[in-house]
Amino acid sequence: MLADRKIPFSESKEQEWELLKQKTEGGIELMLEDSQRWFLATTEGEGIRITSAEKNVRPLTVRESPLIKFDEFKRVAEIYNESFFGGIGDLSARLETHKSSPNMRYLFMMIYNLI
Repeated sequence: MLADRKIPFSESKEQEWELLKQKTEGGIELMLEDSQRWFLATTEGEGIRITSAEKNVRPLTVRESPLIKFDEFKRVAEIYNESFFGGIGDLSARLETHKSSPNMRYLFMMIYNLI
């Protein structure tokens, strides 16, 4: 599913980050493609808090409720398009980002659905 949507990110990625925070302000539930389970993303201060879904019947169990900040979003946004539209050589960038961003799958779904 994710491979069908290329995002025209701004140079700084700040516009997209502000858009995500705006769209998650009241809380929004999104589904992870790999597990078919739902999580809740809610703006909290300067970040976005990830918790288990409250309304959907297949909630994802989120044990530590991470708070995603701009720097993590920027790392993921920088490899988002290349992950789906680049060549085989781009796999190493995705793996490196995955190591430094434990919340990459949440961010991928928020980028795909909200930007």
